[in-house]
Amino acid sequence: MSGVSMHQIYDLLSKPFRIVDISQPIKSDTACFPGDTPFSREVTVSYEQSNVINLTALKMSPHVGTHVDAPVHVRGSMTGEQETAGTMPLDAFIGPAEVIDIAPFVGAIKPEHVEKHLKTEAVRLLIRTSHQLRYHVFEESYSFLSTELVEWLAKRGTRLVGLDSPSVDHIESKTLCAHHSLLAKDIYWLENLDLTAAACGEYFLVAAPLKFMELEASPVRALLLDWSVN
Repeated sequence: MSGVSMHQIYDLLSKPFRIVDISQPIKSDTACFPGDTPFSREVTVSYEQSNVINLTALKMSPHVGTHVDAPVHVRGSMTGEQETAGTMPLDAFIGPAEVIDIAPFVGAIKPEHVEKHLKTEAVRLLIRTSHQLRYHVFEESYSFLSTELVEWLAKRGTRLVGLDSPSVDHIESKTLCAHHSLLAKDIYWLENLDLTAAACGEYFLVAAPLKFMELEASPVRALLLDWSVN
């Protein structure tokens, strides 16, 4: 938080605030992208049998539920730790953010769909395109980012953009133009948000990726802190 003193931070945190959870639940029936690995778990040790603990092992794609894509998702090699989820800058995912509502919307989001809704200069933008989410159903018709919007966001100084869609690109895209355009402009993105409980306005976003040094994406527990309750 450049330009903000520790005294100001402590003063702010001492005031009442509301936490808005904008993460999708992850469970056995959570839908995932076609061909991807859904969530499953195995109970490796049970309390009933051991009388000590429960232990589980999980299996899933890191793209299930609310998540962030790392650059290596669409470029480079998975043999090392270059551009993986654990190497992304945390400050992109923590800080002031604005939520806007263009719902109901399906298709390519362009600058004219966004600009009229903006009320702040926040460099993190979260776009609600649906008023109702069905976590157990993969919606093949969803909103995604146009390259025109990415260019416009870059000129505006945007650091991060988030959607309640499973991808920033069209489901049938083979070139992933939005992914590559975002990377070229040094803009990070969140996918599969749940913004149904977040009113339009400015918040403080906390959505850091886990320090997975060998993965191309990471689940996040995305939260909005709201001081407007004061």
